[in-house]
Amino acid sequence: MNVAIWAEVRRLAEIEKLSGRAISQRLHCSRHTVAAALTLDQPPASQVSRYASNLDAHTAKIDALLAKYPELSAVRIREEIARGPDGYTGSVSVVRRYLRKVRPARGRIYQEVHYEPAHAMQVDWGECGHVPVGATTRKVSVFVAVLCYSRLIYIEFTLSQRKEEFYRGIVHALEFFGGSPRAVIFDNLKAAVLNGSGRAACLHPEFLALCGYFCLQPIACERRDPESKGIVERGVRYVKQNALAGRAEKLTRFEDYLALASQWRDQIANVRMHETTRERPVDRFGQEHSLLRSLPATPFDTDLVVPVVVNPLARIEFDGNRYSVPPRLARQPVTIRASRDEVRVLHEGQVVAQHVRCYERRQLIVLPDHRLAALELRKRSRSTALELEFDALGPEARQFHLRLKSQPVKTGVHLRRLLGLAKLYGTAELLAAIARALELATYDAAYVENLLLAERRRRELPTPTLPTPRRRELIDEIELDPTDPAIYDRFCNDTEEDSNGTT
Repeated sequence: MNVAIWAEVRRLAEIEKLSGRAISQRLHCSRHTVAAALTLDQPPASQVSRYASNLDAHTAKIDALLAKYPELSAVRIREEIARGPDGYTGSVSVVRRYLRKVRPARGRIYQEVHYEPAHAMQVDWGECGHVPVGATTRKVSVFVAVLCYSRLIYIEFTLSQRKEEFYRGIVHALEFFGGSPRAVIFDNLKAAVLNGSGRAACLHPEFLALCGYFCLQPIACERRDPESKGIVERGVRYVKQNALAGRAEKLTRFEDYLALASQWRDQIANVRMHETTRERPVDRFGQEHSLLRSLPATPFDTDLVVPVVVNPLARIEFDGNRYSVPPRLARQPVTIRASRDEVRVLHEGQVVAQHVRCYERRQLIVLPDHRLAALELRKRSRSTALELEFDALGPEARQFHLRLKSQPVKTGVHLRRLLGLAKLYGTAELLAAIARALELATYDAAYVENLLLAERRRRELPTPTLPTPRRRELIDEIELDPTDPAIYDRFCNDTEEDSNGTT
């Protein structure tokens, strides 16, 4: 008898005042069922029919095994009870169902933690797939920091999870929050923990320096215990399921990730209704902001500092790429200081090279000045008299000389021709033509001569010529007196006398 029949029998008997025979005829049931229903004051309990199982004969043995080995798996228990001629012949799924009934459920019991305003911040990494950078594919990661009270979130996409990126993310998060809480909670990542975990963790000295600079108490989680920082774990999951989901066709470059971070953070994440606090993080942050500790006036240095030795080709290797340095530093020790956007090379405390940081792989980044200096050192170990004479004309001549060396021409032929033009047109006009040639990136003596001729025609000046006798040795025999400027006074005096005679 089920509850529906019991309820209908009672209604017909109490409300419609039918007899037991009439009720049985209407409901098409036995009079004994009607009589039994009328004797019950409470609904009948549902009875689950239980069929006999071939495991019933082995339950005593299973109980004995569990008493001795509580963690024994269902597969091992089946192996034990299947031995012998009368052993168990059923499937392991039946054993698993029985174990779920008799063995207590395993798992941790969690306690909800409430944080006071400005008490703690949780930080963690998340992986976000890959993105092409030039001809290279790089892994994209997201750094997530969440204030435990207000749930205000800060995210930053990076191309690695190295310690300098982790430290830089914490500094940028504190700058975004406008102050520092009393503690920072993190897991067992190598940028923060050298060995151990939890209270026994040995922390990285550089991470301790960062915490000391901002007066943060470092709290390391136990190994394999992500629940102890569940707030930021949910934040990482929220980034993947909300910020990144459905945007694959829009995130084709790393710059797209950088633009998404601030837009999603300010327009979606921090202004939504939080499902736990039932408040918007940006509104709840108003109660917390004034309690945060003010940041130091001097920014914390998060640059990566690496000592290296310059190779014989005047290159240094960093992050899978090669960067140029001045050739004079070949085989000498230098220091690399790398930020997110640039790579600086220091020698004896002075910056000797500064490059835009490249995030591709196996690239060669060379500054033009370093290339020219290398050409100068390689092509001339000793300056010839011709080169020294040409370089002495001025800085434009020296620059033209360096550029000329990078061309597949005979440098001496061009320098000799240019020195001849200097004697013919003068140094000033030659340097002006050379400066124009440098602007046009044309390094040729004939082109410089054409520029000189064009300038002469524009100014309507005659083209100077040099005497070219058939027998050049005769010129050496000609002796001329040194010029005397006073000779020109005679022409002036003659002109005055002529004018007086005329009047």
